[in-house]
Amino acid sequence: MVINIIALLFVCLVGSSILSSLFYFLFLFTHFSFLAFMIISIIYFLCYLFFAVPVQLWLRKRPKRFSVKYLLTYFSVAFLVIVILFLMHDNPDFASAFLLSSYHAFVFWLLDSIILKDKMLNIPS
Repeated sequence: MVINIIALLFVCLVGSSILSSLFYFLFLFTHFSFLAFMIISIIYFLCYLFFAVPVQLWLRKRPKRFSVKYLLTYFSVAFLVIVILFLMHDNPDFASAFLLSSYHAFVFWLLDSIILKDKMLNIPS
């Protein structure tokens, strides 16, 4: 049972990384390169792994499908991370941060709701 949920978490993580990379190459990058696509996918995979999965595990204690509260939670974390990254690079463009965090939160939330459905994780506190 736990292995199945971990596999579904991994599928959600990989799917979110690939969709985010496609978004990056369709709207933010001028040339497509398979190597660059793989590198960006790995970067998104690591970002989702370190920032979104802990939130996902926390929310999975009481799972709900397509919960707006969960979407807002994912958005808040994504917005905070993106704003911090923008500030580290002296680029305080809050409109871009809002759009990027909205997209990334929506993709992760959608795949989380579709793939994991109402599966609960029994994680010891």
